[in-house]
Amino acid sequence: MLLYNGSTNGYFYISEDEDDRSKSWGEVELRNVLDTIDRRKRNSRFFNAAQLYQQYSEAAQDIEILRQARSDGVSVCEDPPVSPAPSAPPACRPLPPLPPFPHPHSLSHTCSITSVQSLPLPEPPKSEGRPASPRLSISFTQSVTLWRELPGVRNSVELEELTEDQRRLQEVRFEVVTSEASYCRSLDIVVEHFVKSKQLGALLTTQDRNWLFSRLADVRAISHSFLSKLEERVETDIITFTVCDIIARHCQRFKMVYVPYLTNQSYQDATFQRLMNENAGFRRIVEKLERSPVCQRLPLRSFLVLPFQRITRIKLLVQNIVKRTTPGTPEATQAIKSLRHLEKLIQESNDSITQMKSIESLVSLSAKVDFECRTLPLISQSRRLVREGLVTELMDFSLKDTERNVYLHLFNDYLLLSLHKEGGRFTVIDHCPVSDLRAENCRVKLHSLQKNLFRLHMTHRALLLRNETQSDKLRWISAVSRPRPEIDFTAAQDWVEGTRLSDRHYGWVPESHLETITNARVRQRNLEDALKLTTATAAV
Repeated sequence: MLLYNGSTNGYFYISEDEDDRSKSWGEVELRNVLDTIDRRKRNSRFFNAAQLYQQYSEAAQDIEILRQARSDGVSVCEDPPVSPAPSAPPACRPLPPLPPFPHPHSLSHTCSITSVQSLPLPEPPKSEGRPASPRLSISFTQSVTLWRELPGVRNSVELEELTEDQRRLQEVRFEVVTSEASYCRSLDIVVEHFVKSKQLGALLTTQDRNWLFSRLADVRAISHSFLSKLEERVETDIITFTVCDIIARHCQRFKMVYVPYLTNQSYQDATFQRLMNENAGFRRIVEKLERSPVCQRLPLRSFLVLPFQRITRIKLLVQNIVKRTTPGTPEATQAIKSLRHLEKLIQESNDSITQMKSIESLVSLSAKVDFECRTLPLISQSRRLVREGLVTELMDFSLKDTERNVYLHLFNDYLLLSLHKEGGRFTVIDHCPVSDLRAENCRVKLHSLQKNLFRLHMTHRALLLRNETQSDKLRWISAVSRPRPEIDFTAAQDWVEGTRLSDRHYGWVPESHLETITNARVRQRNLEDALKLTTATAAV
């Protein structure tokens, strides 16, 4: 396979055999990588200088927040983003929450992790490996965060020949390398310090160990192999190196370990919480290990979430490369190819998580329901929960009871109408295919003081339902209706409907979780960036 390097007007070869191996990397190859990790670390120029990934991640997030908050509308990325100096370690660090499961009808937000001062890891045993590149030979006693600060770049005549746009593009590519080094450094800590801890291992059953640590060692092996390829590329041409072809070839390997790890998240979280609450010995050993200087006062949970953070961060970096690469060039095509591979990987992970959570919730619900109407088998691999909740049904006013509480379980294919009983059980009084549902917004207050009403049309009946808030009503109408109706959602004061840019997922998010970008120039820049990305990907 012949690939073209647009920035250097040169070509480089990838054999078809190598490309095929990248798609069929199996367990044997994965295990073989573990034997070479120490050698790779010993000869890695970026790994030994890297801060922990949590530290890098927060710095990147802070830069983006600053970029969006600039009152003058000038991008802070017009100049290379300089990572802020690490702050002193805090006296006590709270446990950050694990990423919440992305509910099919809600949007999530991310949380940050407080930065800490970088402390060196113990050096691995010396071993022979590939010689260091003379252009990368540098004392890493000082943290090098920018590509243009490398001596091999700063003192190079070729640097003066690059335009400012080309320099910024190289900074983004270089961030892929340095951030991967930080990621590998943090993965080494969680594997060597926690996963391989004999004290911790003695307290865990085989099942708990599998749920808690899943395939972290395999994730680390893949990441070190990826970092090694990136570093070799930088050493080959430190001025105009590219990275997207390497990312594209590694996506199949990422899939092999990331999809199982991300899918296991709910078991991991539940296992960790159970052990911390019920096993005093486990809690004591974990807290002891967390106090070690090697952890830099970061808790175990901040290490367990690293794969969630990394795979999405790589995608964002590739998006930045796509936006800065000349459209229509072979290099742009390669960048878009790697972006699509990453998007597919993230989507497959999300789908796997959603399916697993859906099956779990269906199994749990199936044990809690009784049917007064025709029985409906609940457990199905294709069925997922869209929305559930308590609403009030307004009944015939000639009856003694003019209203009652009913519980709605809305799935992607069926709606269950139930009465909520004691002990968390449900009595299903009716169900209806989603294709037969229709929601009608009641804009006028009916029955004197009643408000927040909508009418739900089912196969054999129509219900007049009331919600506690206007936003609850609108969210139910939006969830039930196919296609989505034209509704004035401005009335929903506490919730906002929209699309999450990271995966194009549509849903609702609490308004308190959002911060409006008020500066017109910043908003225009964001729209221009989105247009660049859309135009570039649509052309390939």
